[in-house]
Amino acid sequence: MTVTILDRPAPAPLELTLYPAGDTRTIDKAAAPALLVVPAMGVRASFYRPLLEALCEAGISAGVVELRGHQARPAPPPSRRHDHGYDELVGDLGAAVEAVRDRLPGAPVLPLGHSLGGHVAAAYAARHPDRIDGLALVASGSVHWRAWGLRHLLQTQAVVAAAAVLGHFPGHRLGFAGREARGQMADWGRWARTGRLEFGRPRVDHGPSIAAVHLPVLGMSFEHDRLAPPGSAEALLGMFRSAEVTREHLRIDAARPHFGWAREPGSVVPALAGWARTVTRS
Repeated sequence: MTVTILDRPAPAPLELTLYPAGDTRTIDKAAAPALLVVPAMGVRASFYRPLLEALCEAGISAGVVELRGHQARPAPPPSRRHDHGYDELVGDLGAAVEAVRDRLPGAPVLPLGHSLGGHVAAAYAARHPDRIDGLALVASGSVHWRAWGLRHLLQTQAVVAAAAVLGHFPGHRLGFAGREARGQMADWGRWARTGRLEFGRPRVDHGPSIAAVHLPVLGMSFEHDRLAPPGSAEALLGMFRSAEVTREHLRIDAARPHFGWAREPGSVVPALAGWARTVTRS
């Protein structure tokens, strides 16, 4: 069974869909851990349905919150007039976390950030560590150019420049991400350039707050993942200097492991579910 528990109206509609734990062995389904997926850049929430169903069958409640700019319902596309950045994405995750806490009051709530979603989850943990019980960062990494090389710096800044000129980034035409908001790409590109996850009004560097987070953190990476290679993934995990970090590096049978893990989740669900069960409600 699925339920939509967050339904924000236009002009920025947002839905959160929850799959309550379906394993009959779970005595108290409300107390089963709840993994809340935050999608990768340009990816719609429906992409994660196989993962959510598999987690549900494993006795883990699972949900997914839409990314602003990639909603299923009609909404203004990112443009010069309709813009957003990391700050708004973190706010959307906050609304989703509160909705899950209301629906499953006994459950540990664990954001699962995929790629860009990991950036959002990390920043949310920095701002509101008392509202979640841990977080998982899957195929997610720092975009700082020093974790990638000089070519990455040039590429990311070209993306920022294109978004500034056009009023949005046309990733759907270029084979990277989708149609993305220029504010989001400016925040992403600033991190790539400076090494600081800095955004908001006024602009705040979230690095020191991330370093102070005392939550369980799962970092899951994949062999041959060109969009979150080991150096990038480790650089993101390294920002959590006070956290209890668990690392999982997996080899999966997928042509594009950065995305394939969510569509064929059999190899990742045991590790995700096993880690989630170790987290208790704070």
